[in-house]
Amino acid sequence: MKASKFGPKDEIGAMNYVTQESILSALNLVRKGRVFSLAHILEDGMPVNWFHQDFVYSTFRSAPEMLQFFSSTFPNRNKISFTNVRMDMSDHAGTHIDGLNHAAIGYKFYNGVDTRKATTTRGTNTLGIQTMPPLISRGVLLDMTLTRRYDPRTVIDVKDIVNALALERVSIRHGDTVLVYTGWERFWKKDNQRFLVSMPGIGVESAKWLASKEVVAVGSDTQSVEVEPNEDKRNDGIVHQILITKNGIHLIENMRLSELAKARVYEFLFICIPLKIKGGTGSPVHPVAVA
Repeated sequence: MKASKFGPKDEIGAMNYVTQESILSALNLVRKGRVFSLAHILEDGMPVNWFHQDFVYSTFRSAPEMLQFFSSTFPNRNKISFTNVRMDMSDHAGTHIDGLNHAAIGYKFYNGVDTRKATTTRGTNTLGIQTMPPLISRGVLLDMTLTRRYDPRTVIDVKDIVNALALERVSIRHGDTVLVYTGWERFWKKDNQRFLVSMPGIGVESAKWLASKEVVAVGSDTQSVEVEPNEDKRNDGIVHQILITKNGIHLIENMRLSELAKARVYEFLFICIPLKIKGGTGSPVHPVAVA
């Protein structure tokens, strides 16, 4: 696999397209100050890919318990107490962003990093999600429901994307974040099995086309962004390889895009900031669109 065009030591991939100038340009898209939350709630009963195992959280300390503890051990006049929650979860639970160390081709991560040398008991020693800068860019919503209803295994091809852009009267530019709304989020917590097993999404040619546009990230209201099963079942996860491994383009999965689509907001300031998890292969995120 070829080294990145950003240099043999690059760890941020397409995030190199985000500059001070591009951020200032994106800020100018804010007209009314409307803020759209694009994340699902992390909670019991949400769909979780078997590959990432369960999401588990519980009350770790309760205020009544701690009040008694402090009263007996550290008496204080103001009766202070605290409540805490502990979580056990994959870095790909809920609405999340994929790191450049998430998908590989054989033994190679993005920029030719050897997975065998990079992998440790705490994620990876390079390409960890902590290296990803805050993502602030122009965002474009592709409301694919404007052109047709999407069913499992429906491939979103380049023609579909071009038709949606024409209907929305927007274009995809260098350094954009592209969000793909398929309507699949309607099954979130309502039919988790259907949400997870198979889904519509972009195919190989669409992934290559988006990469040629030099976008920063691609998100979707599905769990994979790409169509599942793939066009060729022998090439499972190939869109991840095209975008993440070959081009350093982050994927944002399990997004909540219906409100944005309903408001017909197709161009906006997009903000998505991952947690700085050293060696992490992704991170839960709370992306927002501001218009």
